[in-house]
Amino acid sequence: MVKWMKAMKERTQKLKRSTKPQPPQPAKPAATASWKDRLNHDDYEDLKNTFEIFDEDHSGSIDPAEINKVLEELGLDKRNPFVLSLIHGLRDVNHPVTFEEFLNIIGTRVGETKTKNGLRAVFAQFDRDENGLIDFEEFKAISKQLHENLNDDDLLEMLHSTHVNQKTASNEGVTFDEFYRIVSKFANK
Repeated sequence: MVKWMKAMKERTQKLKRSTKPQPPQPAKPAATASWKDRLNHDDYEDLKNTFEIFDEDHSGSIDPAEINKVLEELGLDKRNPFVLSLIHGLRDVNHPVTFEEFLNIIGTRVGETKTKNGLRAVFAQFDRDENGLIDFEEFKAISKQLHENLNDDDLLEMLHSTHVNQKTASNEGVTFDEFYRIVSKFANK
């Protein structure tokens, strides 16, 4: 996921250099109390920039052809279950997707990572066997999805280091509570 976001940011920077500056967007209405209103400014801008990357024809909406083209350019594996769920969410609406629809679709699939329930949704993406533990095999699958070249020894060392440094209950995996504690600790730095 981190690799994907870095690629998206690089493409955003390229897009900003190649297009004219856009007028500022109107402020979001205060009466709406949805999850997207709780996004901080940087997260909102990142999602807006991501949307603009997909909207190659600058029509204000994105369609499946634009999605496929960007994913191909970024070299993302469309068989990745997380990426597939995002693509299916965008395709399920069966028409070009506006930015507001994009926020709703992506937000419901990604979860709000600033809350415990949001991080629970992220954890569930990794805990494939739903046993409450992200174990060696699941870390290995995550590594492959992110195209990280970590061998078994690297992964075992990572689990062991996490156990020692973060004081997890076991060096064989990470529970949700441990995941939440670790992610919250680093998110607040």
